[in-house]
Amino acid sequence: MRIKKIENINKGKNIKADLYSRPNAMNGKYKIGQLGLDNFATIQNDDIFFLETLEMKANLADKMITEAELLGKNTNDLNVMKNLGAEINALATPLHKSEVIMTAIFVALRLSVYYGVAMGIWWLVLGKSFLGLGFYSVIAIVFLISLFFASPLIFQRTKESLRDQIVGMGVIWVPLGVLISIIGIIAFVLRVMFF
Repeated sequence: MRIKKIENINKGKNIKADLYSRPNAMNGKYKIGQLGLDNFATIQNDDIFFLETLEMKANLADKMITEAELLGKNTNDLNVMKNLGAEINALATPLHKSEVIMTAIFVALRLSVYYGVAMGIWWLVLGKSFLGLGFYSVIAIVFLISLFFASPLIFQRTKESLRDQIVGMGVIWVPLGVLISIIGIIAFVLRVMFF
């Protein structure tokens, strides 16, 4: 366990050294573009997830700066670099691991509530207590959603990719839960009226 921690600290130092030694960091382009890749004094060496995310952002920045130079843009110009920096920041805003985990928990709980209500409505249709099955189904659904649907969120490294994953999950799973609830309400009304 102790050896792993030392390796992680060395890895963090190596990533910082790599980022500081890049040509675009040394010639000030990261700073001019306001990319957040020019000062790592406040970042701990053992925050590997965040440092790797910054490394990915630096790779993207280097690639986009090189492409801009190949297109004939003067990346030494302050306005060109600020515009390029805004474009890079729009594509890759890094996240801390804690932000990703909290978002995954929030998404799992939100989806659990939708499906818990849907299951509670269907329990009413079957003549049982709404709260009875609703409560137990929420517990089961939290486990299932956390395991299968929220877990991919944990591997996202930028705000943009995390947002895209959440929107994708919302588009697929929220309407399905609402549809199950609506069908359950219709079935409950028909049961009350005719049976």
